[in-house]
Amino acid sequence: MSISLNKPCNFCNHQQAERFLELKDLRLDLPGTWQLVRCENCGLLFIDPQPGWEELSAHYPKEYHAYLHKDSRILTFLRGFGLRNRVKMVLRKTNNQKGKLLDVGCATGDFLDAFKTASGWDVTGLEIVSEAAVVARAKGLTIIEKDLENASLPVSSIDVITLWDVLEHMPDPANALQTCYALLKPGGMLVLKCPDPAGKEASLFKESWIGHEAPQHLFGFPKAVLLKKLEIVGFTQVRTAYAGSDYSAFFTSLGHWLNSRGQVCLSKLIISVTHKPLGRIIAGILARPIRWFGIRSSCTYYCYKPH
Repeated sequence: MSISLNKPCNFCNHQQAERFLELKDLRLDLPGTWQLVRCENCGLLFIDPQPGWEELSAHYPKEYHAYLHKDSRILTFLRGFGLRNRVKMVLRKTNNQKGKLLDVGCATGDFLDAFKTASGWDVTGLEIVSEAAVVARAKGLTIIEKDLENASLPVSSIDVITLWDVLEHMPDPANALQTCYALLKPGGMLVLKCPDPAGKEASLFKESWIGHEAPQHLFGFPKAVLLKKLEIVGFTQVRTAYAGSDYSAFFTSLGHWLNSRGQVCLSKLIISVTHKPLGRIIAGILARPIRWFGIRSSCTYYCYKPH
């Protein structure tokens, strides 16, 4: 059934959409429901009406930012392993040449620190959460506490821009992509990682899929929709790879799916176990054969600005 939108589609300005899913806050279990709709023209998914910060702030308490907590040695090792893989992949795509990298939504700067140490690049982070920015600066990193559009960075000045699970949180992703394009040097690369709501995992769990993460995730980017938008913005030679670090997403979604069907105790057990150090290791092992069947959570996009 077609509905008129409170705000035009962010990607194509179309005024009509269809109801897709009614979502709840799965991660924090706070009250409320949000309508996820799909644009009838381009297929972009988004919450309509889009909640403002006054509503969203309750869903971003300090405990939401897991990176502000001190991890166990096992989790620190696992996170470090994932960071090193990200660093290696970005360097491989840039032929290990030195340059300038901007990490948007850099949190406590773990990726920036690992990248700088491994490459010797000039790195800068954008982070609007003050507590996280303080931690990042303590690592000797340059951090700007502004959002992308208001950071006043010079155009055509950056070799690589990274957004790790950030774009879906932004209230205006189309403008964010256009800003990234303007900031990149000719031949520069944009790296995006975000959940894929068109993937098999999302289709399997529907409203119980943790990748929707309402209301923190304002948008959902089906792979084909995002690829088309990147092309419209001007990016070329876009390459994609399914992220290998989301091994717990399947089991977290499974837990919420079981809870929606009355299996409360089993749901709590699965979610609890897979969020503990040993449980994460087990989840990582069990997730491998699941991923072989193409049941994946997130996709990474490597996008180039033409010379």
